[in-house]
Amino acid sequence: MADMVEANHALEERLDKQGNRLYNLENLDIPHKVSQVVDEIVTKAVDWAMQAPLRACFRDLPVVDIKEILQQRIFKDRSYETYEDHQNLYEALQKSLERDYSDQL
Repeated sequence: MADMVEANHALEERLDKQGNRLYNLENLDIPHKVSQVVDEIVTKAVDWAMQAPLRACFRDLPVVDIKEILQQRIFKDRSYETYEDHQNLYEALQKSLERDYSDQL
């Protein structure tokens, strides 16, 4: 009888240890983390695939034309008025365009 009590006690200890391990594994939330990583990878791949045709269109354009398109879009949206940093970048883009135009002349 004492042997059965000891065996039962040992078995309970093993179950407690396994329960702790299972609890720790459940808290790691591995499936959710894997899902997040897969989502990030897929999102990046889709973004790249969607931008590829646009990049191909602009690849043949001269830098001056790309700057001009960017300047026109920013001016149209007036997005540069929101933050001082954006205003500084817009002014730098304008100066760069002016320098490019003067170089062409």
